[in-house]
Amino acid sequence: MKFVKSLMSHAIEGTITFLAVIFAMGSFFWFESTWMKLAGCIGALIAGYVLSYGAAKIRGG
Repeated sequence: MKFVKSLMSHAIEGTITFLAVIFAMGSFFWFESTWMKLAGCIGALIAGYVLSYGAAKIRGG
């Protein structure tokens, strides 16, 4: 059961990271202003890191 819990927590963290990277790359196409592109990219990466860190803290890692 511990293996399944570990597998699920890593899958959740991987999904969070994947979605953050998709949004970060997409921000270069979705926004027209260069500042918005950079802010969207950096913001998405920071948000993904914080969410992954939070998920790791919740699972006790």
